[in-house]
Amino acid sequence: MEIVASMSLSDDEFLDMKPVYVDQVLDRLRELARLEAQLIFSEHFAEPTAPLPSLCERVSYAILRASNALNGLLNEMQEDQRRRLWPLVREQLPQCLYEKHASRLPHTLPWEYQSAMISSGLASRLVYREGLAFSEALTDAQLPSFALRYLQQEQVVRSLAKQVSDGGAPYAAQVEKLLLRGGVRAAAQSASAPASRFTARNGGA
Repeated sequence: MEIVASMSLSDDEFLDMKPVYVDQVLDRLRELARLEAQLIFSEHFAEPTAPLPSLCERVSYAILRASNALNGLLNEMQEDQRRRLWPLVREQLPQCLYEKHASRLPHTLPWEYQSAMISSGLASRLVYREGLAFSEALTDAQLPSFALRYLQQEQVVRSLAKQVSDGGAPYAAQVEKLLLRGGVRAAAQSASAPASRFTARNGGA
């Protein structure tokens, strides 16, 4: 987020929003720390003899492995496909940055950073939701295409959840949580859309 700010803002612009920017970055870090802690203690409950430092290393490696696999596929995409992925980049940005400078951000952030933000965000969500056993069971050959399908189906699920929410259903939040918890993986395992057909959806972004 420091690099994103330095690429996107002048010194005066950053100083103007710094208090809010820092708070939003810290909120994001706390949320990620909470999710990682939940996963580590869940894995420890299932495998009590596994030392916590060892589980931490395995979680970090699983996320890095999934991120690298997806990043490789994203970097093979054509320019028009990359542009459609912008909503996924936006999800990773502090809200105050996007609200004030939305028009310039797609042009000031190099694709390498956009791709890294998409792949690392997706990798974290995949590992935190599905756990180590599932993530580690994916072979190096399986992981890239599965990660891409997971990304695709996550957007479909969010779009469905948004339709429920837009319909005024009071249980929309619970539906989204359940769909994201189990529906993304099930849909990704049954889907077989190749990377060249990827279309990013903006539902829930």
